Amino acid sequence: MVNVLQYSALLALGVSAASAGQQTYFQGDGTPYDLSGVNMGNCAFMSSWSQAATNYVAVNQAQWDGLTHCGQCIEATCIDPKCKNKNSAVILQVVDRCPECRYGDLDMSPSALTKIVGHNPGRIKIGWKYVDCPNPGNIKVCLKQGSNPWWVAVQPTNTRIGVKSVAINGKPAKLLDGAYFYYIESGDEVPFNKLKVDITSVEGDRVSGTYSMSIGQCVDTKQQF
Repeated sequence: MVNVLQYSALLALGVSAASAGQQTYFQGDGTPYDLSGVNMGNCAFMSSWSQAATNYVAVNQAQWDGLTHCGQCIEATCIDPKCKNKNSAVILQVVDRCPECRYGDLDMSPSALTKIVGHNPGRIKIGWKYVDCPNPGNIKVCLKQGSNPWWVAVQPTNTRIGVKSVAINGKPAKLLDGAYFYYIESGDEVPFNKLKVDITSVEGDRVSGTYSMSIGQCVDTKQQF
Protein backbone atom coordinates (compact mmCIF):
# COMPACT_ATOMS: atom_id res chain seq x y z
CA MET A 1 0.00 0.00 0.00
CA VAL A 2 1.22 3.51 -0.74
CA ASN A 3 1.25 5.63 2.40
CA VAL A 4 0.85 9.39 2.55
CA LEU A 5 4.62 10.08 2.53
CA GLN A 6 5.21 7.78 -0.44
CA TYR A 7 2.29 9.32 -2.24
CA SER A 8 3.59 12.83 -1.61
CA ALA A 9 6.92 11.79 -3.11
CA LEU A 10 5.16 10.57 -6.24
CA LEU A 11 3.36 13.87 -6.53
CA ALA A 12 6.64 15.74 -6.22
CA LEU A 13 7.77 13.85 -9.31
CA GLY A 14 4.70 15.04 -11.18
CA VAL A 15 2.81 11.74 -11.04
CA SER A 16 -0.94 12.33 -11.16
CA ALA A 17 -2.00 8.76 -10.38
CA ALA A 18 -0.16 5.78 -8.92
CA SER A 19 -1.26 2.16 -8.75
CA ALA A 20 -0.55 0.11 -5.64
CA GLY A 21 -1.85 -3.42 -5.92
CA GLN A 22 -5.44 -2.96 -7.05
CA GLN A 23 -5.71 0.60 -5.76
CA THR A 24 -5.19 3.73 -7.82
CA TYR A 25 -4.47 7.06 -6.17
CA PHE A 26 -5.31 10.35 -7.81
CA GLN A 27 -4.30 13.92 -7.05
CA GLY A 28 -5.98 17.23 -7.70
CA ASP A 29 -7.64 20.19 -6.06
CA GLY A 30 -10.19 19.76 -3.30
CA THR A 31 -12.76 22.55 -3.02
CA PRO A 32 -15.74 22.98 -0.68
CA TYR A 33 -19.30 23.24 -1.96
CA ASP A 34 -22.74 23.15 -0.38
CA LEU A 35 -25.41 20.65 -1.38
CA SER A 36 -28.86 21.15 0.11
CA GLY A 37 -29.61 17.43 0.07
CA VAL A 38 -28.07 14.19 -1.18
CA ASN A 39 -31.04 13.77 -3.52
CA MET A 40 -30.15 17.09 -5.18
CA GLY A 41 -26.89 15.76 -6.68
CA ASN A 42 -26.69 14.48 -10.26
CA CYS A 43 -27.00 10.91 -8.98
CA ALA A 44 -30.49 11.82 -7.65
CA PHE A 45 -30.31 9.31 -4.82
CA MET A 46 -33.58 8.26 -3.22
CA SER A 47 -31.60 6.63 -0.40
CA SER A 48 -27.91 6.89 0.49
CA TRP A 49 -25.11 5.94 2.87
CA SER A 50 -25.88 7.11 6.41
CA GLN A 51 -22.96 9.59 6.44
CA ALA A 52 -23.52 11.03 2.97
CA ALA A 53 -25.45 14.06 4.25
CA THR A 54 -22.21 15.47 5.70
CA ASN A 55 -19.61 13.44 3.76
CA TYR A 56 -20.57 13.92 0.12
CA VAL A 57 -18.39 14.48 -2.93
CA ALA A 58 -18.76 15.52 -6.57
CA VAL A 59 -16.42 13.91 -9.11
CA ASN A 60 -14.83 15.90 -11.93
CA GLN A 61 -16.28 15.59 -15.43
CA ALA A 62 -13.33 13.62 -16.87
CA GLN A 63 -13.71 10.88 -14.23
CA TRP A 64 -17.50 11.01 -14.00
CA ASP A 65 -17.90 8.11 -16.45
CA GLY A 66 -21.58 8.71 -17.09
CA LEU A 67 -22.94 8.18 -13.56
CA THR A 68 -21.19 4.82 -13.08
CA HIS A 69 -19.38 5.94 -9.90
CA CYS A 70 -22.57 7.08 -8.15
CA GLY A 71 -22.73 5.58 -4.68
CA GLN A 72 -19.07 4.60 -4.49
CA CYS A 73 -16.98 5.86 -1.62
CA ILE A 74 -13.76 7.86 -1.80
CA GLU A 75 -11.05 8.24 0.82
CA ALA A 76 -9.41 11.67 0.57
CA THR A 77 -6.26 12.97 2.26
CA CYS A 78 -4.72 16.44 2.25
CA ILE A 79 -1.26 16.53 0.63
CA ASP A 80 -0.84 20.29 0.56
CA PRO A 81 2.01 21.90 2.59
CA LYS A 82 -0.61 24.15 4.19
CA CYS A 83 -2.41 21.20 5.77
CA LYS A 84 -2.43 20.82 9.53
CA ASN A 85 -3.82 17.28 9.49
CA LYS A 86 -1.71 15.44 6.90
CA ASN A 87 -2.38 12.06 8.54
CA SER A 88 -6.14 12.60 8.64
CA ALA A 89 -8.37 10.99 6.01
CA VAL A 90 -12.08 11.30 5.35
CA ILE A 91 -14.45 8.95 3.53
CA LEU A 92 -17.05 10.47 1.22
CA GLN A 93 -19.82 9.14 -1.00
CA VAL A 94 -20.10 10.12 -4.67
CA VAL A 95 -23.47 11.82 -5.10
CA ASP A 96 -22.77 14.50 -7.70
CA ARG A 97 -20.74 15.73 -10.67
CA CYS A 98 -18.49 18.80 -10.91
CA PRO A 99 -18.65 19.92 -14.58
CA GLU A 100 -15.98 22.62 -14.23
CA CYS A 101 -13.51 20.51 -12.22
CA ARG A 102 -10.39 19.19 -13.93
CA TYR A 103 -9.15 15.58 -13.91
CA GLY A 104 -8.30 14.60 -10.34
CA ASP A 105 -10.29 17.42 -8.75
CA LEU A 106 -13.10 16.88 -6.24
CA ASP A 107 -15.81 19.16 -4.87
CA MET A 108 -16.29 18.15 -1.24
CA SER A 109 -18.61 18.90 1.66
CA PRO A 110 -17.13 21.81 3.68
CA SER A 111 -17.09 19.82 6.94
CA ALA A 112 -15.17 16.94 5.34
CA LEU A 113 -12.60 19.27 3.80
CA THR A 114 -12.13 21.04 7.12
CA LYS A 115 -11.53 17.68 8.82
CA ILE A 116 -8.57 16.75 6.64
CA VAL A 117 -7.11 20.26 6.39
CA GLY A 118 -7.65 21.60 9.90
CA HIS A 119 -9.49 24.66 8.61
CA ASN A 120 -11.56 25.64 5.57
CA PRO A 121 -8.94 26.53 2.96
CA GLY A 122 -11.15 27.25 -0.03
CA ARG A 123 -8.86 25.20 -2.32
CA ILE A 124 -6.25 22.64 -1.35
CA LYS A 125 -4.19 19.84 -2.91
CA ILE A 126 -5.61 16.39 -2.13
CA GLY A 127 -4.89 12.74 -2.83
CA TRP A 128 -7.73 10.23 -3.09
CA LYS A 129 -8.75 6.68 -3.97
CA TYR A 130 -11.92 4.60 -4.20
CA VAL A 131 -12.64 2.44 -1.12
CA ASP A 132 -15.41 0.24 0.24
CA CYS A 133 -18.17 2.22 1.92
CA PRO A 134 -17.93 1.47 5.67
CA ASN A 135 -21.03 0.12 7.42
CA PRO A 136 -23.38 0.59 4.46
CA GLY A 137 -26.16 -1.57 5.87
CA ASN A 138 -28.26 -3.51 3.38
CA ILE A 139 -28.62 -2.69 -0.30
CA LYS A 140 -31.89 -0.97 -1.12
CA VAL A 141 -33.73 -0.90 -4.44
CA CYS A 142 -35.84 2.15 -5.26
CA LEU A 143 -38.57 2.50 -7.90
CA LYS A 144 -38.37 5.79 -9.79
CA GLN A 145 -41.21 8.27 -10.01
CA GLY A 146 -42.70 8.02 -13.50
CA SER A 147 -42.25 4.27 -13.76
CA ASN A 148 -45.14 2.38 -15.33
CA PRO A 149 -45.78 -1.26 -16.27
CA TRP A 150 -44.08 -0.74 -19.66
CA TRP A 151 -41.18 1.50 -18.57
CA VAL A 152 -39.53 0.56 -15.29
CA ALA A 153 -36.57 2.34 -13.67
CA VAL A 154 -34.90 1.24 -10.44
CA GLN A 155 -32.01 2.58 -8.38
CA PRO A 156 -29.64 0.35 -6.37
CA THR A 157 -28.41 2.21 -3.28
CA ASN A 158 -26.36 1.63 -0.12
CA THR A 159 -23.93 -0.64 -1.96
CA ARG A 160 -20.57 -1.42 -0.38
CA ILE A 161 -18.80 -1.10 -3.73
CA GLY A 162 -19.72 0.05 -7.22
CA VAL A 163 -22.43 -1.50 -9.40
CA LYS A 164 -21.47 -3.00 -12.76
CA SER A 165 -24.90 -4.00 -14.07
CA VAL A 166 -28.58 -4.40 -13.24
CA ALA A 167 -31.23 -6.69 -14.72
CA ILE A 168 -34.97 -6.23 -14.23
CA ASN A 169 -37.19 -9.29 -14.66
CA GLY A 170 -34.29 -11.01 -16.41
CA LYS A 171 -33.78 -8.21 -18.92
CA PRO A 172 -30.50 -6.22 -18.92
CA ALA A 173 -31.23 -2.65 -17.83
CA LYS A 174 -29.71 0.52 -19.28
CA LEU A 175 -28.45 3.47 -17.29
CA LEU A 176 -30.39 6.71 -17.70
CA ASP A 177 -28.47 9.70 -19.06
CA GLY A 178 -29.44 12.26 -16.43
CA ALA A 179 -29.78 10.36 -13.14
CA TYR A 180 -28.60 7.16 -11.49
CA PHE A 181 -31.43 4.82 -12.48
CA TYR A 182 -31.38 1.60 -14.49
CA TYR A 183 -34.39 1.12 -16.75
CA ILE A 184 -36.05 -1.32 -19.12
CA GLU A 185 -38.75 -0.89 -21.73
CA SER A 186 -41.12 -3.81 -22.02
CA GLY A 187 -43.78 -4.86 -24.48
CA ASP A 188 -45.37 -6.92 -21.72
CA GLU A 189 -46.83 -5.47 -18.55
CA VAL A 190 -44.37 -5.60 -15.66
CA PRO A 191 -46.04 -6.25 -12.27
CA PHE A 192 -44.60 -4.05 -9.52
CA ASN A 193 -45.67 -6.50 -6.82
CA LYS A 194 -43.33 -9.17 -8.23
CA LEU A 195 -40.38 -7.23 -9.57
CA LYS A 196 -37.20 -9.28 -9.92
CA VAL A 197 -34.00 -7.24 -9.65
CA ASP A 198 -30.49 -8.62 -10.14
CA ILE A 199 -27.54 -6.38 -9.18
CA THR A 200 -23.92 -7.24 -10.02
CA SER A 201 -21.00 -5.41 -8.43
CA VAL A 202 -17.78 -4.26 -10.10
CA GLU A 203 -16.11 -7.24 -8.38
CA GLY A 204 -18.65 -9.75 -9.66
CA ASP A 205 -20.71 -10.14 -6.46
CA ARG A 206 -24.42 -10.58 -7.08
CA VAL A 207 -27.54 -9.64 -5.15
CA SER A 208 -30.85 -10.92 -6.48
CA GLY A 209 -34.43 -10.94 -5.27
CA THR A 210 -38.09 -10.47 -6.12
CA TYR A 211 -39.72 -7.49 -4.44
CA SER A 212 -43.09 -5.85 -4.04
CA MET A 213 -42.39 -2.24 -4.93
CA SER A 214 -44.22 1.08 -4.96
CA ILE A 215 -43.43 4.08 -7.13
CA GLY A 216 -41.22 6.57 -5.31
CA GLN A 217 -40.33 4.10 -2.55
CA CYS A 218 -37.34 1.91 -1.65
CA VAL A 219 -37.25 -1.68 -0.40
CA ASP A 220 -34.58 -3.39 1.70
CA THR A 221 -33.02 -6.35 -0.09
CA LYS A 222 -31.69 -7.77 3.22
CA GLN A 223 -28.43 -8.39 1.34
CA GLN A 224 -25.08 -6.74 0.67
CA PHE A 225 -22.18 -7.38 -1.71
